[in-house]
Parts: sequence; C-alpha cells; structure tokens
Amino acid sequence: MFLSFAIAGVALAQSPAQSSADPMRPFEARDDAAQQAGTPSAGVLQGVLTSPGRKFALINGVAVPVGGVWQEGRLVEVTESSAVLRKNGQREVLRMYPHIEKKPIRRTPAGREQTER
Repeated sequence: MFLSFAIAGVALAQSPAQSSADPMRPFEARDDAAQQAGTPSAGVLQGVLTSPGRKFALINGVAVPVGGVWQEGRLVEVTESSAVLRKNGQREVLRMYPHIEKKPIRRTPAGREQTER
C-alpha cells in the first residue's frame, strides 16, 4: 500500500515540473516564441559586445564581428540594441528587444522630461 502511494506521489510530482516553462529562460528560446517568429531561419540577436577597437553581435549563439558573415548576410552595423545584416542588397535589422517600442521624450513646460504616451 505504501509503495503504491509512493509511486503515485513521484508520478504526480514529475508531471507538473515537465509541463511548466522555465521562467528564467529567454523569451526567444521558448517554444511558443519560435512558433510566433514565423520564419525558422530568422536570426535572434542575443547580445552585442562593443569595445573601442571592435564590435560583435551575438546572433543565435554565434559571435559575429562587423564585416563577418552569418547565414549569407554580412554584418554591417552594431548598435547598443541592434545589428544590421546586408543580404542580397537587402538590410535586415535584428533587435535585441523586438517587442519593445521606444518612444521619444518630450519636454514639459516646467523643464521635466516625460515620455510620450
């Protein structure tokens, strides 16, 4: 009897752990994000590395220097939150936070800054 309760307890303890998503996993790495992205070959900008002498973009886990090639596209520009690839004459901008829209700051009469709503 005790053995059957122990087996049932172990089975119940494992099933929620398998179905719950890891909250610390990056959004782009989740299964639902991959389905929403649409194109399976689309690059995901995971980070940028800059120093006075060189710049790199971390695209799908690969460090690509400016001028380097990633999936037939040449990395032509790196900013603090984006990377620009040129492929077949087309520019493709990869953003670190594609779901966040930046809004300009507008000045109030009192001189305080306020974000546009």
